[in-house]
Formats: sequence, structure tokens, C-alpha cells
Amino acid sequence: MKNILPSIICLFLIIKVTAQENRKFFYATLQDEVSAIANAHVINLNTKQGTFTNNNGEFRVLAKANDTLQISFVGYETKNFVVDVNHFGMQENYIQLKKVPIELDEIAIKKHNLLGHITSDTKHIKSKKEINAETLNLPFAGSRILTPAERRLHTATSSYGGIAIDPLLNWISGRIKKLKKFKAIEDKEKRIEHIRNNYHILIEYELKILKEDIDRFIYFVESANDFTPSFLHNEVTMILFLQKKSDEFKKLNPKNYK
Repeated sequence: MKNILPSIICLFLIIKVTAQENRKFFYATLQDEVSAIANAHVINLNTKQGTFTNNNGEFRVLAKANDTLQISFVGYETKNFVVDVNHFGMQENYIQLKKVPIELDEIAIKKHNLLGHITSDTKHIKSKKEINAETLNLPFAGSRILTPAERRLHTATSSYGGIAIDPLLNWISGRIKKLKKFKAIEDKEKRIEHIRNNYHILIEYELKILKEDIDRFIYFVESANDFTPSFLHNEVTMILFLQKKSDEFKKLNPKNYK
């Protein structure tokens, strides 16, 4: 019994240290003396992970007690905020930034022949005309740049005057069908990459999906019959869907998720 007791104490200490390393989401609202601050940069200096505040000044970031958050925004003093264990309770957390005056560079004033009247002064003002695809009236100026798969499909299905021979030949040869398949694969990869970039922290730390299963889980989510690409444009809907699919995924893998 005396030999077992030290082992039990060591095991308890290891579990306690490990538990302290576990981080959960810290929620807060960033504001100045008047209103909320949107698009401010928040980074956890201990984990080097960061985020931005939304239009209401709200943000969330993985943290634990004694982590230091560095908060910065143009026109405000950078602030280091130390997270306390009480910040994870039911209370709302508010962090205030202080505005700082912005010093302008020295301006050199030159003599001019302007009189202060728009009708006469506009004749003396010379401006350089912007030269770009739109001002030159080039074809397709200002349109969205196509992806490689979209460009190949567009080329194969388009005709420029006369009878559309090329699209017909491409359809007969099966090339259009193959290009559409490539386009579908490209779209799928984009959706998977979007989920991985925006939700991998949530998947690992909140949904408790094993790190080695994250990629497999993301493919499982994107391939689900009840998944639609519109979910990617609504964060709340996507989070609820991920929570639902995490339960299904764990049931399909009972050995790893007991």
C-alpha cells in the first residue's frame, strides 16, 4: 500500500497539471468610452492564436486563467489583458481601450493660383486619369476572376459568333462532363478548406474530436446528405450542424469515443 500511494499522488498531480492546460472559450466585448470597437485584433500571447471583434465589438478566443490577451486597434493604446478564472462565469466581460491622438506628418504648403471658386479653380487643377481595365473598356473588365476549373469549363462551353461547334464537339466527346466533374471536386475542396480554417479549434476543443480524426470528421460533415453550402455563410447554423454531426460521428466510432 505504501508503494502504491506515491504513484497515486503522482498520477493526481499529472491529471491536475493537464487539466490546467485545457483551455475553453473566453467571451468578451471590446469598447471605448462611447461605443463598441469592431475589427480590433485580439491575440492570446500564450498560444499565439488570435481573432477579430465583430461589428458589436464581441469576440471569443481560447484561453485559461493567467493567459495574457493582447488587444490592438488603430487609434487606440494596445492593451494586455490578463484572464482571470472568474471571467469564465456567467458574468459579461467588458474590456475598454483608450483612444490616443494621431500625429500627422508635417505638411508643406506651396503657392498656387486658386481663387476659392469652384467654377474657376477646376480649370487650373490637373488630375491624372486612372488607367485600368475598366477605364480602357476592355472585355470582361471588373468581372470576377475565374478559378482554373471554371475557366476550362467556360472555354469548353462558350462560342464567339456563328454556330457553336466547339461546345457541341466537347459535349459529344464527354469533355464537358469531365470538366463539370473537376469543377464539382474543386467546389468540394473549397468547402472543406473553409470548414477546416474556421472551425478546427471548435471541433477539437469543444466538440472533443480527436486531433487525428479532424480531417476525417470534416469530410464526414461536408459529405452528409443534410449539409448544404449555405451553412457556410451562417456561423450559428454551421456550429449547430457540427455539434449534431459530432454526435453521429462518435456513435460510428465507439472505440475511440466512449
